[in-house]
Amino acid sequence: MDTFLSVTSEKILKGEFEQKKSRFLSFAKYVSSSEDAEEFLRGIKKEHQAAKHVVFAYRLLNTSRCSDDGEPSGTAGKPVLSLLEKLGLFNVCVVVVRYFGGIKLGAGPLLRAYVEAANMVLVTPFCVYEKCFKSHIKIDFKDFEKLLPLSMKRKIITENITFSNKVELDLTYPKTFKHNFDETFKQEIFYSFGVKDV
Repeated sequence: MDTFLSVTSEKILKGEFEQKKSRFLSFAKYVSSSEDAEEFLRGIKKEHQAAKHVVFAYRLLNTSRCSDDGEPSGTAGKPVLSLLEKLGLFNVCVVVVRYFGGIKLGAGPLLRAYVEAANMVLVTPFCVYEKCFKSHIKIDFKDFEKLLPLSMKRKIITENITFSNKVELDLTYPKTFKHNFDETFKQEIFYSFGVKDV
């Protein structure tokens, strides 16, 4: 897969609502691995230790996982994961914290409450991530002068620029961009250059 949709990688998305005295707090975050997702989940659990249930679902490019965390089977984690699949989202983890208010909701309303909580943080526009390369390069000043206008017109990100007898910088660029710069390293990553309304 060369492109996919996900949430922004720049912030944690948050939502909250109440149903029959139960509080539902929802969180969504861009994650690039199972380890990222598990770390995010641990942080939410630590912050909300008094909560009755901490339900989660995450979907990566190569795997997915979910948990009802004590809610009736199939009423919490699986519906949230199904929502991620329906929206076509990858590399995202959704956590829904429930503070039980003393009134049982029943299976149908409970399922809808978890889906509503997840929906609150899975808002469009989504980011389009595409397979790219990230490199550290050393170039002459004349090449740097050519690169700058290109980076403004095309999907090329220049960062961490330093000047000495050559210009050194980090370059993130789509696989379609061909160049002959000296690269100290070259790493394949997914990067978002923009958003898409769905």
